[in-house]
Amino acid sequence: MDKKIICDIREFNRFYTKVLGLFNNQILGTSYSLTEVRILFEISERTECIANHLVQELSIDKSYMSRIIRKLEREQLIEKKSSTTDSRKNFLLLTKKGKAILDNIHIQSDIQINQLFNGLNDEEINEIVSSMMKIKQKLSKTGGAPVQ
Repeated sequence: MDKKIICDIREFNRFYTKVLGLFNNQILGTSYSLTEVRILFEISERTECIANHLVQELSIDKSYMSRIIRKLEREQLIEKKSSTTDSRKNFLLLTKKGKAILDNIHIQSDIQINQLFNGLNDEEINEIVSSMMKIKQKLSKTGGAPVQ
């Protein structure tokens, strides 16, 4: 790939991570990191969530995942429920407190996106969203594997 293209992609990545505030240790005024919030989100999206599946899905180190799971349990955001068919499996579930925190994060995320796009007209917004979907589609062809 051309060096100029690589530089442009890296510049965009730096720009967008700054725009989203991903360098902050806490996401959207919470005391939770991006990784912790993403784990809460992934748990909420699954009917049967197992930590090992999250490790694979998010490409997170098992020991790091284990520490996060313990923290989220300690703070009563998630709970483990043993499988009735396989005692070796523990399903992760959001508690009421976890759901409430995640709901608040969703609201704050929506506000952040509205602020980000404030001042743009519908055509500009649609163009950006279309470009985002195109990027997602193209990079999905590569498997979307994290860069090592």
